Parts: sequence; C-alpha cells; structure tokens
Amino acid sequence: MKIYLVRHGETDSNKNHIHMGRIDEPLNENGINQANIVADEFKDGKIDLIFCSPLKRATQTARIIGKRINVPVIEQEELFERDYGELSGSSYDYFKTTLVNGRSLFEADLAQEYDYRPYGGESVEDVKQRLGRFVSEIKEQYSDKKILVVAHGGILKLAHLLYHEKTMETPHNCKVIEVEI
Repeated sequence: MKIYLVRHGETDSNKNHIHMGRIDEPLNENGINQANIVADEFKDGKIDLIFCSPLKRATQTARIIGKRINVPVIEQEELFERDYGELSGSSYDYFKTTLVNGRSLFEADLAQEYDYRPYGGESVEDVKQRLGRFVSEIKEQYSDKKILVVAHGGILKLAHLLYHEKTMETPHNCKVIEVEI
C-alpha cells in the first residue's frame, strides 16, 4: 500500500530555525501558500482520505488541502510530532552544539537515534510505536483507499527510515514523499 506523506506548511518557528516539538503554532502566510500549492499536486483524484496530526500547523495544512480537493480530514494523535520535552523551543544551533555521549543532538536526531526522555520527551522507540499503530490501523481499515498523511519533519524522517531504510534530512515544509507500507 502506497501512502503520501506531507510535512506541514511553514510556521514562524520554522522560519526562525526553532525546534517546535509539541509547541502548537499556526502556519504563517508562506505556510498557507505552501499548503495551497501542494494541494494542486493532488487535484487529479489520487487521494481518498487525509490523516493529520492534531497540532495546528498540520491540521491547517490538511484542511487547506482537503478543502481544495474535496477530501475529508481525520486527526490522529499517533501523528503528533516527537516530544522534545524541555528542549522544545530550542534553536537549531543549540541542537548542533549540545553534545550527548560525544554526539550532537542534531546528529543523533538525524540518525534517528535520539532519546529526549531525560528532558521529559520521547525516544525514537516511543515514536516508532506510535507510528506503527497508525500504519497498522490504516493498513487494516483503509487498504482500499488512497491516503495522504500531513505530519511533521520527525514523523516523515522516521517513516523514510523505516520504509526506505535510509535516513533523510528534515524535509522542507510541504515536501511530499511516497512510502510503501
């Protein structure tokens, strides 16, 4: 089963290079434009249903796309961005210069070997379990549907690793990737 994954549109924190995690922030004007542009990629009827994270930036993106292509949107808690705990709101530079076990937080995150539990957040295993529950559900209940998932950079990077077996940098806002699940 093939699904399309889209990272939400741009927010002010994205523009300012801030790791948001579970901080709930809406799209900025550019993010709204990005969502409208990506909706055009799905106008030809290749989507039956949209799932999205409950965070504003993802639901806004999903609703813009859903409205443009006349497809329903369903929020799924399993699609929340990973929880950075007290590191939420930290700059990209902080992640690049803070070392844990001789490796920067940025490098551990990129390799999908992060563990934010010491900061009150989640580990990669926690997020894998959430994503796995979601994938099992859509395979079981919606295998005959064409699915679009609007989520976050962390979810897209993990899905890319799990289903393409290679890491990827954080995708640009409204980047579309296809995965076979």
